[in-house]
Amino acid sequence: MRTLLCLGITLLALSCSPKIAPFGEANGAYGASFDHYAINVTDLDRSAEFYMHTFALDTIYNGTGNDRRVWMSLGEGMALHIIETDRADVTTTKGVHLCMAVNDFAGFVQHLRDENIAFETWTGEKMKSNKRPDGVQQVYVQDPDGYWIEVNDNRMLWEKNRAK
Repeated sequence: MRTLLCLGITLLALSCSPKIAPFGEANGAYGASFDHYAINVTDLDRSAEFYMHTFALDTIYNGTGNDRRVWMSLGEGMALHIIETDRADVTTTKGVHLCMAVNDFAGFVQHLRDENIAFETWTGEKMKSNKRPDGVQQVYVQDPDGYWIEVNDNRMLWEKNRAK
């Protein structure tokens, strides 16, 4: 009887515990949440290799059935869709970017250095990181088609502040 009671309490506790919501937290009157970020590229294999090698992203099921697309997980149900086109004239400023937060910022920056992957600060200082006014460390990387990607330690700082 005691075992059944303990099992029941455990199951109740698990069913009431918060769960990670796929696609982030719904927000606003329409329950909007982030789903995916799509980019057009000229060489699918080159771009897919860049994202897998630089960010260690995993490929996920491509629901389109189109072999000129690769979908990669950005965690918690969110994805990066890489779409090959005959022409991808990308002209972006650093202010228009995808951002990924990492748990080991120093390790990630060392990975960039070890692999000789170019990165820079917000102001363009090569092979350096910078700290935003809110204390978040960041670097910027460009993919083979010129898309900017910010990588920062915001998730780590958020977790640390949430624990307080």
